[in-house]
Amino acid sequence: MNYVKVDIANYICTVTINNPPMNILTKEFRDEFVPFMEKLKTNPDVRVIILTGEGDRAFCAGADLNEEGELTQETVRQFLEEDCRIYDIVNEMPQPVIAAVNGYAFGGGFELVLACDFRVMSENAKLCAAGVKVGLVVGPTRLVRLVGEAYAKDIILTGRTVKAEELNQRGLANAVVPHDQLMKEAMEWAEMIASRAPVAVQNAKHIIQTTMDSTWEEAMSEELDAFVRCQDTRDHKHAIEAFFNKETPVFVGK
Repeated sequence: MNYVKVDIANYICTVTINNPPMNILTKEFRDEFVPFMEKLKTNPDVRVIILTGEGDRAFCAGADLNEEGELTQETVRQFLEEDCRIYDIVNEMPQPVIAAVNGYAFGGGFELVLACDFRVMSENAKLCAAGVKVGLVVGPTRLVRLVGEAYAKDIILTGRTVKAEELNQRGLANAVVPHDQLMKEAMEWAEMIASRAPVAVQNAKHIIQTTMDSTWEEAMSEELDAFVRCQDTRDHKHAIEAFFNKETPVFVGK
């Protein structure tokens, strides 16, 4: 692949948007990224994914304006649906996805950060929905579910650029670190999650993401079903045995 760099080690897959300096989301990137992530869903050797951008300047500066400039009323909807697959597939991944935000995340890059499960940011990171600045709508659906209506309106309707520290204070960033510590911090988060029971992690992620769209009864029923599934796994039985033997469990994802 030319626009997606991949490294897999110790159950952690680092995926890098490789279109510097701004790592914009082109058709060529989409055509590589979406099929790769689809295959990654069922890879037993991957328990956590780190998503970042190549270089020090940008995580992702959004869509290719040259592509967008060629759109018509007849083609724009199809373009948007194809573009949204980038964000949707990140959100759909059974494995947790950590955004390591190394610089600018504007427009579609902002949306991509929101689609991830965790957001570890360089102190240099700057994020902006940007839509209203160019007469478009970007990001309200995902953002309001993460931060609530009031703060979502602040960011979306003003189109202002937000620094990492503000997002940390608002709970949208899980950590903000010096720029040269970004990948180390993201890797520490990934290692911690990868050390947990994979079946339990994936079931828990699914429930957290779907519970807000369910009734209390539906959500609790799904949670109990997940408990039943996990209770029958080798990992659970091994963890109980390790607990009584005062040992650290080693999970295999079964």
